[in-house]
Amino acid sequence: MILEQFLEKKAGINFAPIGKYKMLYFVDDMNMPARDPYDTQNAIALLRQHRDYEHWYDKNKLTLKNIKNTQLVGAMNPTAGSFIINPRL
Repeated sequence: MILEQFLEKKAGINFAPIGKYKMLYFVDDMNMPARDPYDTQNAIALLRQHRDYEHWYDKNKLTLKNIKNTQLVGAMNPTAGSFIINPRL
């Protein structure tokens, strides 16, 4: 929900920032999510899906949402966290 709060529906399943603006997502402490038993990080997997395919799924309607005009910037703390993120990201 936080990632979608400044997006508006453009046409069909396409969503983008208001007007012709671009949005920058800043993710602080990207290395903090704990790994699950399958050696993945769910929060990072969502960001990877968005970067690879430029979409994610709506949990309520179970439909696809194309997300346009966004960029991702991340920072990692060198003294805390897992020090390893998903190499596919």
